[in-house]
Amino acid sequence: MSEDDGVELIHLSDPDSSVRLRVLGRNRPGGTPYNDYLDAELIITSAFANGRLGLCLSPEAMDDWSMAVSELCDGQGARWTAVGGTEIRIEIDRHFSMPRPIVTVDDSGTSGVSVRVVLDPGNGWDDKLREQLGRVRQAWPNEVVTTPRSRNFWQ
Repeated sequence: MSEDDGVELIHLSDPDSSVRLRVLGRNRPGGTPYNDYLDAELIITSAFANGRLGLCLSPEAMDDWSMAVSELCDGQGARWTAVGGTEIRIEIDRHFSMPRPIVTVDDSGTSGVSVRVVLDPGNGWDDKLREQLGRVRQAWPNEVVTTPRSRNFWQ
C-alpha cells in the first residue's frame, strides 16, 4: 500500500468481517500545531453492517492509541477515543482456545450509530497492531513542537 492510499493504523479481519482504520494524511500542512492532526477513515465490514466514518486524529489521540495497543499486547481490553468523541473499544474474548478481539465502534454522540464486531483474526493480531502503529508514526512523525509560553509572556 502506498502512502497516497493511506497507512493502516488498525486492520483486524477474518473471512467474514473486518475493522480497518486508514490514516490518509495530514489534516493541514504547515507550521501550526494543527499540522500534526491526521485525517483517517474507519471502515467496518461484516455480514450485518458495512460503514465508513471519517475521523481526525490528534497527536494526543495517537499517544492514547499507543497506550491502548500496549494494554492489548498485555492481554487486557482497551478503550480509545478519536477527535470528535468516536470511541473504539476492544474486548478480549477468552472463551475459545485463542483469544479473539470484540471491537465496538461507538459514534452514538454524532451519528447515533454503534457497531459491535466479533473477529477471529488468528494468532498475533495484537503484535500486528503495534507494527501498524509504528508504520503510521514513521509515515507521519510529529513535526510541530510548541513550547509553553513563560508566565511573563502576557504581562
